[in-house]
Amino acid sequence: MRKWKSSLILATTALVLAACGGNATNDSSASTGTTGGGQVINYTAPTELSTLDTTLMTDINSSNYISHIIEGLLKIDAEGKAVPAIAAEAGTISEDGLTYTYKLREDVKWSNGEPVTAKDFVFAWQRLVDPKSGASYAYLAETIKNAKEIMAGEKAPSELGVTAVSDYEIKIELSQPTPYFESLLAFTAFYPQNEAFVTEQGDKYGTSSEAILANGPFTIENWDGTGLTWDLVKNKDYYAADEVVIDEIKVQVIKETSTAVNLFQSGAVDNAQVTGEMVKQFKDDPNVVVQKKARTAYIEFNHDNPYLQNKKLRTALAMVINRDELVNNVIGDGSTAIGGFLPADFVSDPTTGEDFAAEAGSSLGYDVETAKTLWAEAKAELGVDKIKFSLVGDDDEKNKKISQYIQGQIQNNLEGITVELRNVPKKNRLELANQDEFDLLQTGWGADFADAINYMDLLYSTSAYNEGQYKNAAFDALIDLSKTTDANNPEARWADLMAAHKLIMEDSAVIPLYQEAETQLRNPKLKGILFHSVGNEFDLSRAYFEK
Repeated sequence: MRKWKSSLILATTALVLAACGGNATNDSSASTGTTGGGQVINYTAPTELSTLDTTLMTDINSSNYISHIIEGLLKIDAEGKAVPAIAAEAGTISEDGLTYTYKLREDVKWSNGEPVTAKDFVFAWQRLVDPKSGASYAYLAETIKNAKEIMAGEKAPSELGVTAVSDYEIKIELSQPTPYFESLLAFTAFYPQNEAFVTEQGDKYGTSSEAILANGPFTIENWDGTGLTWDLVKNKDYYAADEVVIDEIKVQVIKETSTAVNLFQSGAVDNAQVTGEMVKQFKDDPNVVVQKKARTAYIEFNHDNPYLQNKKLRTALAMVINRDELVNNVIGDGSTAIGGFLPADFVSDPTTGEDFAAEAGSSLGYDVETAKTLWAEAKAELGVDKIKFSLVGDDDEKNKKISQYIQGQIQNNLEGITVELRNVPKKNRLELANQDEFDLLQTGWGADFADAINYMDLLYSTSAYNEGQYKNAAFDALIDLSKTTDANNPEARWADLMAAHKLIMEDSAVIPLYQEAETQLRNPKLKGILFHSVGNEFDLSRAYFEK
């Protein structure tokens, strides 16, 4: 949800709008109803919310909706740039790149009527790095002064290099230059929190619509923490409320494609995600929009499993998956096969301008015969003839199909390997991942900011997102080098990250599957939705219905 400012080119961000007319019958009669004189969007989501706590948030769907109810110092605009939100103006950055100072707007309120002040940011960021919080995204704050020591338990959270100079001015001190730091400030994990309210709520904070405060364009209602529906209601106290046309967004989780399409065609909802054969059915429909994402879907190995510590076995598993067949015949939603860990059209070489994915090239191609040979060698090394693995993934229709395809490719081509499928709701999948209760994990990563480090950090040995416990000292050393000695040398830093990528691909650390895209049917009268390929995926706050 952020971008590199100095050496990298941000993935394209665009307004994606559906054309008028179409084969699907959607007269938007339900969608353009009014409550309180405004317009109502009926929107579908692919998965449930896991939390509204910006500190504990880990999944993109929760982040997407949190960003509609809470704003940070900065936000990402239509061109993918970090621009002022609660910050009243552009920040002041010291010549050495170590100190950032921002003045805040004085007209921003929490939904309980209290003002949003610099202290709300200081509290939220101290909570983010406090090891007691267990925040997976804490590592993003590691270049703030004393953050590493706090996360290691060596210093108190109060020593974080963030100071409320006054109620409406904040100073941030870094331990080293961080070219993408302003992009981080637009990310959900760096949003403010009201200390009194968080303290009052305790463990309940962010677990329901009653246990969260809003300062953004909408408030949230009717979410009980586990339900599949919730409502975003226009926040009349939002500082830019006059820019918000929509009165209410009624969201419901629809996991079955046919159900979503039927609701869309009847006019009951304003969007419907389509996959597989239905994409082909609607490919010429002018109501269809395709959104390309800077997101890699991949299989993560549990490297604590003694069998999966065998590189030949990992490589064999990777080589029996036909990515072209997967994206064209199984998924069919515009997603594309991928040959490395990073998506295409994401970041570019600061010297040549060549795309990272193109420069890195493809590896781990589809090669069943070689895979069988590697499996035979692995069996001899491991002293086994049969192995059973669990494959954990989400329980929506798309991910179930992907799980079944992967299961079939492995079992049909590598005799003796059995794959047991465990498709569960996303919230449960995240819990299983955090608890290392998987052998193979069907997961993915959408870029939060446009820099290769956003992906490389996932496999760093101590990363909270390294659920598979991958450990490679040479890889860690390259990442450390990119963050320290070479941090201000774009060419050397690029070489570090390119070498790190080559190393994990040669080591079969994970199995990259595809670069994600999403195909939706969308009400042609619904205009003004802002889409980002990097960061939060969509912004409905300035949307409106064309009359």
